[in-house]
Amino acid sequence: WYQRRVREAVVSTQSTALRIHLLETNLAHMQVQLDTTKSKLDETEKAKSDLQKKYDDAVEKMEREMSDMEKKYESILIEAMDAVAGKLEQAQSRWQKSCEMVQLRNIAKLREFGLPNLEL
Repeated sequence: WYQRRVREAVVSTQSTALRIHLLETNLAHMQVQLDTTKSKLDETEKAKSDLQKKYDDAVEKMEREMSDMEKKYESILIEAMDAVAGKLEQAQSRWQKSCEMVQLRNIAKLREFGLPNLEL
């Protein structure tokens, strides 16, 4: 009876030792997988960070370029409007002179018909 118990204890111990060994092997394998996954995660996060920085830099550059273009176009528009305003002033001056000349001719013709005291 004692020997049987000893054999059972030895077998049980061997079985437990085998299970422990399998579990330790499994743990080591899982640790390698975890380390590999963490490494891939770190690489992915770095790549994401790099892409985000490139994106942010590109957006910032475009916003600066848009701002510069806006200022240039505003300047061009102001110059064009100033030119149009100057031409309108010149045209108004010519029209005013033309109107005065026409009025003077009309007054002269009306005086020819005997209508006195006509003024501009």
